[in-house]
Amino acid sequence: MRTKLGREDGAAAVEFALIVGVLAMLLFGMLQFGVAFFQLQNLRAASREGARIGAVDGTVSDIQARVLNAAGVSTLGNAVYVRTRTGSATPATVSGATTRPCRPTSGPTPDSVIAGVNLQDPTLPGGLKDAFTVDIPLMPSISLMSAQVQGEFRCEH
Repeated sequence: MRTKLGREDGAAAVEFALIVGVLAMLLFGMLQFGVAFFQLQNLRAASREGARIGAVDGTVSDIQARVLNAAGVSTLGNAVYVRTRTGSATPATVSGATTRPCRPTSGPTPDSVIAGVNLQDPTLPGGLKDAFTVDIPLMPSISLMSAQVQGEFRCEH
């Protein structure tokens, strides 16, 4: 009887059953964070592409179209913005689809053009918003919505 009680048959299976849940949470949490980080980097690269178009005399609509194309999405709502920076002044928002940010019709010539995506914009598609929230069971949610997504290029004068 004592030899039957001292055997460890099935101990590995029980240990695996106890630890597999924790391993699954870690694995899926890492995957979800990886997808969110990839999407964030994708939007940052798309913003740099848009700013590059603006720096070489593109219009606001050219910049917005380039950001959408480079991001590989059909819409970002009103979340795509275009700004210019002159010296050390606070960046000024540029509006008007045919406006050329680096060649304004009036005022000083800006030093650089900034294109970006406002992740706080309410018109941002829901699927994209969901991609920036990492939910791991038994842990608080991690949100990447406060990340800065923009690119800046010096204007070609």
